[in-house]
Amino acid sequence: MIKPILHRILVIPDRVEELDDVVRSARAAGLEVKLDKREQAAVEVGTVVLIGSTCYREFGTTAEEQGVKIGSRVSYAKYSGKGIKDGDISYLMMNDEDVIGVIE
Repeated sequence: MIKPILHRILVIPDRVEELDDVVRSARAAGLEVKLDKREQAAVEVGTVVLIGSTCYREFGTTAEEQGVKIGSRVSYAKYSGKGIKDGDISYLMMNDEDVIGVIE
């Protein structure tokens, strides 16, 4: 497992299953459609896996006070963070300020 340090947050981005009607139709016909890296990077929602020890302290608050905790679903800035692969799981390591909202 990758451990975020300082003000970083580790997120598993949601998968984009169907981009539009063309992809949906192709998959319904039994064709496998792979997403390119740009389409995968455009995902803006994910689940928090780990939180660094100093998240949000620079802003005078804590991750808990902001509603960001392990298991939270969050929305984050498009194209933020660094993609990291650990086995079959793809993660996104981002700064705390890249989280723009918590989905409740």
